[in-house]
Amino acid sequence: MVLYPGARLQDIYKAFFQARFGPEHMIADTASAGAYLDSELCEADNSAVVFEPIGTDSAYYRVHLRAVHEGLMSRDELLSAFVRSAHRVGDAEIDEWRSDWADIVRVIDGMGLGLVGMADDERMIDSVLSSGRYAVHHSEHFGRLYKPHYRIVRKELVADFMERQRLLP
Repeated sequence: MVLYPGARLQDIYKAFFQARFGPEHMIADTASAGAYLDSELCEADNSAVVFEPIGTDSAYYRVHLRAVHEGLMSRDELLSAFVRSAHRVGDAEIDEWRSDWADIVRVIDGMGLGLVGMADDERMIDSVLSSGRYAVHHSEHFGRLYKPHYRIVRKELVADFMERQRLLP
């Protein structure tokens, strides 16, 4: 909420899901993934950070496209790390996730954040999970405010890259 005070519950869900599972699915078609990355690289990335750890003890980072725009890593390095980070999320993991998400929502409720559209987002997320799906997009509000352009990458791949580039302290 510090980086994204305009986030809705839908966006918080997405961050928690990414922190736990990383990229939401296997990437069967790397050519399409590369083409989509290329289209996003044509857009400005005004994110406040370049390498964003997701949560406190997650195995994943959001690597904002600023990393490529600023020459910190190449398009191919980012695409390769993204593809290597993806995996299939199993049904048992999603069942456990549903329960954990319910606990997270209880904590968020108790925080009194005053999230816009919380009840609507909660219903939408429940509907997604009830239908056997799990992935959601950022809310339209979040998209307009922050124009997010990033890829989810395993922490060790980001740390390895940052170390090679001498970006770690």
